[in-house]
Amino acid sequence: MTRRLRMSELFRLLEDISIAHTEALGCTRRETLDKGLLWIITRQLVEIDEMPVYDDEITIRGWQGEMMHVFFPRFYEIIKEGKVIIRAQALWSLIDEDTRQIIMPEDYGIELPGRPGSDDMFLPAIVIPESAGEPVSCTEIVTRFSQMDINGHMNNTSYFNMIDDAIWNDVSSRISGDAATDTVEAAAVMPVPKVVYINYLNEIKAGMHLTLKEYKDADTTYYEGTGDKPFFRARYEY
Repeated sequence: MTRRLRMSELFRLLEDISIAHTEALGCTRRETLDKGLLWIITRQLVEIDEMPVYDDEITIRGWQGEMMHVFFPRFYEIIKEGKVIIRAQALWSLIDEDTRQIIMPEDYGIELPGRPGSDDMFLPAIVIPESAGEPVSCTEIVTRFSQMDINGHMNNTSYFNMIDDAIWNDVSSRISGDAATDTVEAAAVMPVPKVVYINYLNEIKAGMHLTLKEYKDADTTYYEGTGDKPFFRARYEY
């Protein structure tokens, strides 16, 4: 609605290039899905200088870092007109489809050659600081079938649609009447974060009830999805 790339679509593009590159390196569904192994993402970080807009032509670069025990680090750049406008990192792992536990890649003969430099990846756990105080909003959500993916849980990109909806509910109060459907008005009030960082903690299945909590601390907003346990935490820096 803002004519900018939706946050969920940004992460979908990064995930698509990850899978394409992994298969190009020789690790196809025969080595993973057909053996009951599923790719998951545990942490993702993007740094945004400029969000692509409608009709932009961009180039997406992705590469595999050196394997870190059970983790497959991946790095990304999005380039527009010769300039890097987005940088990103992610930690991927493989889990057993039945036990839902992370597996040791070498037990299955899986090894992906990576470029040096993964030692500069720093993705610590997100902790909501005490200074954030109590949540400024809480949204009750029941997850839907359409949010699920081939792994049988909520797709990573769907988290960002939930957060976008929460942000829009907050900022759309600045728009009145028919202007609430105007793309220029929407672009004016819908903020673009400089940094988005998310930790995936537990799987979310279809039909589950969760509470999306929002915390604010200076120029940083935290989101936490909780139920009988924490499902994810995200940090948006503006």
